[in-house]
This record gives sequence, structure tokens and C-alpha cells, in this order.
Amino acid sequence: MTFTCTHNDCGHRSTHEFAKKSYEKGVVIVQCPECKARHLIADHLGWFKEVTDGGKLKTVEDLVREKGEKVTKGRVNMDGDIEYAP
Repeated sequence: MTFTCTHNDCGHRSTHEFAKKSYEKGVVIVQCPECKARHLIADHLGWFKEVTDGGKLKTVEDLVREKGEKVTKGRVNMDGDIEYAP
């Protein structure tokens, strides 16, 4: 995953790797290598107590979309090539 740190206007862009299972079923926290701030990327264990209209726990993707920001999904193959899903 590649993202830009927004903590205290840091603005550092970095890439982090984690297991798909952690992203889809657990919790993922990454640290900005520049300012050392930690960012919660995925929460499927209920750290956020907000729920969607369907009664499910909100994900970090839901919260990002609510702020009007774009979420782009893709995958990296064995050769390191990145494929973006439409």
C-alpha cells in the first residue's frame, strides 16, 4: 500500500506491505518512516465503534470515503508489478 502521511502536515509518501488476511480479517497499523506517526489502515476487530447503515462495523475505507477521499485497490504480483482493479 502506498499513502501520504497527513499527520501534522508531514506529507511523506511511503509504501508498506502487509498480509491480505490481516487487511481483510484483522488490524493493520503502519508507521510513517519520516515522522514516526502510526496510521490505522484496517480494522476488522472493532476498534472503530461506528456502524454502517447495514449494521456492520465501519472500515477504514468507509471512513476515508466519507471524508471525500479516493480509495484505489490493486494487487502486486510475484514480479512486483502492480495491477489496479477498476
